[in-house]
Amino acid sequence: MIRHGFSVANLEKRFAGHSDFPLTDIGRLQAEKCAEALKDEHIDAIYASDLSRAFETAIPVAKAHSLTVIPHKGLREIFAGEWEGKSFVELDESYAESYGTWKTDIGHAHPDGGESVAELYSRILTTLGEIAKENEGKTVCIATHATPIRSVCTAAKGGKAEDMSKISWTPNASISYFEYENGIFTAVQTGIVDHLEGICTSLPSNV
Repeated sequence: MIRHGFSVANLEKRFAGHSDFPLTDIGRLQAEKCAEALKDEHIDAIYASDLSRAFETAIPVAKAHSLTVIPHKGLREIFAGEWEGKSFVELDESYAESYGTWKTDIGHAHPDGGESVAELYSRILTTLGEIAKENEGKTVCIATHATPIRSVCTAAKGGKAEDMSKISWTPNASISYFEYENGIFTAVQTGIVDHLEGICTSLPSNV
């Protein structure tokens, strides 16, 4: 799993959610670095969230393996409702209680008018289970977002959505390896950034 590269929302410190912010120049360079890091890996298929920042991150990896990126709405970031596209400053000012929960106890967070983290957690695990079933015995690369990857990391630790605050965010364009068998995720290595060579970026609350 690859977290998308540095996006315009990251640059502007906005809560992206389902809003379709593209990658920045740094984000596109990070995507190329991911492709270089994975060029010798055996990859049978590559899926991505259909939001630009994730889909664009997947394209160089797909090209390196002569594959076509398969878009999947189920891999999207959390739908943030009233928070969509708003700056972190705006969220702190206008949604102090609910956004405060996001920052301190994310597993119980629920963006106003949007999808709860528990709903996101269930959606992501269901989506990945379906992808795994379609690709039995294969190696799949998935480009997605911060909270989906944090959800998988939580599941791999045996946790549920409410335990997510115990798990760290992974940086932009980081690579995480998981095994999936009999409905269970096992983390092999997560949050790898060595390939980014000094252009690692991470804004913990920004998805």
